[in-house]
Amino acid sequence: MLSEAYPPVRRLLRFFMLPYCYYQALQRSQGSRWFLGIALDLLELFFVYKTYPDHYVYCRLWEIDKTDWKYYFGSSYHPYQRARLRKRVQRFEYQILFNDKAVCEQLCRGTGVRMPHTYGIIGPDPLSREKIQSWFHESHADSLIIKPILGHGGAGIVMARKQGNDIHIHSRKSVQPLSDFVMPTEAIVQEVLKQDGRLAVFSSSSVNTIRVVTYLTKNGEVIIASATMRCGVADSFVDNWSAGGVAVGVDCDTGRLKKYAYDRNSKRYEKHPTANIKFENFQIPEWFEIRDIAKRVQEAFPFYCLLGMDVSLLEGGEPVLIEVNANPDLVFQEQTSGPLLKDNRVLKAFGEDDLLTNRYQKNLLKALR
Repeated sequence: MLSEAYPPVRRLLRFFMLPYCYYQALQRSQGSRWFLGIALDLLELFFVYKTYPDHYVYCRLWEIDKTDWKYYFGSSYHPYQRARLRKRVQRFEYQILFNDKAVCEQLCRGTGVRMPHTYGIIGPDPLSREKIQSWFHESHADSLIIKPILGHGGAGIVMARKQGNDIHIHSRKSVQPLSDFVMPTEAIVQEVLKQDGRLAVFSSSSVNTIRVVTYLTKNGEVIIASATMRCGVADSFVDNWSAGGVAVGVDCDTGRLKKYAYDRNSKRYEKHPTANIKFENFQIPEWFEIRDIAKRVQEAFPFYCLLGMDVSLLEGGEPVLIEVNANPDLVFQEQTSGPLLKDNRVLKAFGEDDLLTNRYQKNLLKALR
């Protein structure tokens, strides 16, 4: 794409998307910021901080002192950040290894980490129904999870459930018999994990996961750049923020949850919307084991230095790697867990890889040195 090859073209396209950011900010700030003030804030972030200001909305920057804006890395979808990330840290030619769930699963199994059992691959053909029936028969399971191989954000995920002799396919919007089901694209079929009860307190219908963002520094050290717990709401069987779930930041050193969870509309919650459990200071079980798994996987891919690992806990507390994300949304991480550059380890690592794009961030790095 022209916009990928020439960052100025992408920057121009992003400039014309500023009115969308403005509209979103007006809606979500609910009058707490003067309309002209919001416009000036967005222009300042775009031209002075050199970032596409979608994080202004998600991170509620109108509530944050401007002297702290410099700690936000900002959107990785802005051309300058994107170009620098792809130069060495997230090289585009390797992304298919992680974006294809079937390929990524095979690679990650080579690291020796525990992963969900995979039954196989189905496609958009009637024979897939026979495969699903045979997997139910062989495994005696009552549920299977079906994920598009190239899907992201929980889109297209469905659940196959067996009751007696009947099998039905459950999506977020409908239920249909297996006989009517056609998967529109290739998908991977996996076991439905029985999660640890200590995580299930937030939502027992979804497998709640911890997104751990890892960074491989120039000296070969893996640091935990950010972490967030995601959990489903009501009877949803996926925990994705984009699918109606909520997400709350995790203190990377202690594994304790932060005060607020957020939904995709930037609404804050001190307690889980349906479980009514307070988030602040909740201890993620087996946190250090979860961190170790994420680090082990990152070490296995030295050619790709910034990854997002989705990890959960099986019954009994054993960590299990659900999947790997090649492009973890850094705005999402800063919304839930706070600004990335507040951590001096992240600031130093980003500086060494020339990811800092504005003078404020570069001055932070100079002060660190």
